[in-house]
Amino acid sequence: MVMRSNPDPSRGLGWGAFLGGFVPGLLQFQLGQRRRAALAFASCMALFFAGWTVVGERLFYWALITPDESGSPMLRLAARFGLPLSLPELLNLPANAFGALLAWDGSPSGERLWRLPRAMEHLGGFLTAASGMLAAFWSAAAHWELRRRRDGGIDAPAPVADPALCAGLSWLVPGLGHVRAGQKDKGLLLGAAVLVVFGLGLLVSHGHAVDRATASVWWIGQNLCGGGSLFAALVTGPLRMETAPEHLALGTVLCTVAGLMNLVVMVDAYTVAERSVFPVKLSEATS
Repeated sequence: MVMRSNPDPSRGLGWGAFLGGFVPGLLQFQLGQRRRAALAFASCMALFFAGWTVVGERLFYWALITPDESGSPMLRLAARFGLPLSLPELLNLPANAFGALLAWDGSPSGERLWRLPRAMEHLGGFLTAASGMLAAFWSAAAHWELRRRRDGGIDAPAPVADPALCAGLSWLVPGLGHVRAGQKDKGLLLGAAVLVVFGLGLLVSHGHAVDRATASVWWIGQNLCGGGSLFAALVTGPLRMETAPEHLALGTVLCTVAGLMNLVVMVDAYTVAERSVFPVKLSEATS
């Protein structure tokens, strides 16, 4: 446990470390962790293109900004190179940009392909998104190591659990990160709360609340509950919807709220592990 005489918890690691996190493995490479850097880059690229082989240019249909004739030329150009294309794929910037370039076809027939549903697109879309989340967790792991070396020195103790791993586990299974960090009861309670809200959303919408093709912006929030969105991709997403359920909108909102709840759970799991090395003093917490 590291106690600093004049800690400044608001002091960050700078823009360089933040921007470097968009390239999987770059921060690990700068830390001298060559094998981890290669693993981070390879795992994020492999996960992205496992999904991209299914969805391809369909990613443009889910984009926040599409490179069609609408909008400003600069925004269209940026979207063509995958910059504001889609979330969370944008967090895996190299794969997202390369995939956008490979899929680009600006002809009218190409734009029609964006709108064409694909077999297994729910799973493919989950995989490309998961690559962005994985890139974020690799980045969080490097930021933790940078912070540990900066504030703790070479003799800084190891945390009770890796903070980035705790956050990643909570993304996949809400509350699991707290269990990993030694707070089993808290993890079970938080995980149950997230999963109940997510499950209720699926229930009232007859399983149609989580569908990237029909509610792509809402799906960004829903994907923050990784286990729930994976279940939807495998089980409920492929279900055919003959008519819109009466409470479809309510179900969509509930599943999105569950995802945002899980974001708080992920951050808290990270913080619990982090504070096993850098605890917050009582005077700081009450000031």
